[in-house]
Amino acid sequence: MISSKGRLVILWLLLVIGMILHFNYHVGEIFYGIDVVRANATGEVPIGTVIIRTIFYHLPMIWILVIIYTDKKIVRMVLLIISAVYLLAHGAHLAEELFAVEKDISQTSLLAVVLLVSGMTSVEHYKYWKEIPR
Repeated sequence: MISSKGRLVILWLLLVIGMILHFNYHVGEIFYGIDVVRANATGEVPIGTVIIRTIFYHLPMIWILVIIYTDKKIVRMVLLIISAVYLLAHGAHLAEELFAVEKDISQTSLLAVVLLVSGMTSVEHYKYWKEIPR
């Protein structure tokens, strides 16, 4: 059986993979002749994109390191709160896709899976928070 920490590491990795796939689906549209260049693109990565990448790619790697190397109750609670924020963000992202004028069924299905994984992450963080630290 996989430990709580092991499950959380796997779930956070799945969330990162989901976000990588989400980006790749957008870029992959090039193969079908779809113009993926944003309107008014300047050739520079906007700060908003840097922030989004940090939140959904870089920080989860830090959460994984925290899970691996710490076992304090307060840290478990903070990670539970963080996982709930990610759950809300993934839910909002899926809702945005569902209400988009131009729907992409592959993005919608991927974001639904990411939301499911995010929900599982929050549930596992709750269980982990309730465990007695060793």
